[in-house]
Amino acid sequence: MANNAAFVEDIYKAVEASGTFQRYFQDKNVVIVLDNAPAHRQTEERVTEYPDMELLRLGPYSPMCNPIEGCFSVLKSRIKRDLALDRHEICDRSREPDSNGEILSISECQMCILERAATSNTSVMTPALVASMELHCRDFVTKAANNEDMVYGM
Repeated sequence: MANNAAFVEDIYKAVEASGTFQRYFQDKNVVIVLDNAPAHRQTEERVTEYPDMELLRLGPYSPMCNPIEGCFSVLKSRIKRDLALDRHEICDRSREPDSNGEILSISECQMCILERAATSNTSVMTPALVASMELHCRDFVTKAANNEDMVYGM
């Protein structure tokens, strides 16, 4: 939890020091959005308070307001695609030695396949994807602020 608080403070200081903030937003608050992850629950209590910093906690089940959730969704769909293609390897129970000559358990073999799929797909996490998800979230937040109906999952 202390690491999360330190990370939030690092973000705050980096924003405050940025030229863009100093040029255009000097008189504005720095708003740091925390999702409802268990690791973030005590962050608010542990972070140093600054008069121009505001911590905003998203409500439960609000992934449409959190750009990282959209990014993770894209990554998970790519991983699932690869795992579907590796279905025969996942179901293989022959337990042959790995490249180091060790016999891995079935769960260790499956974890290696999952790690390989995750590693080979991290390139999908690009600045363009993050920007796209930020715009997507902006649209949902705007609708919420205007009390407009939203359709999620379309």
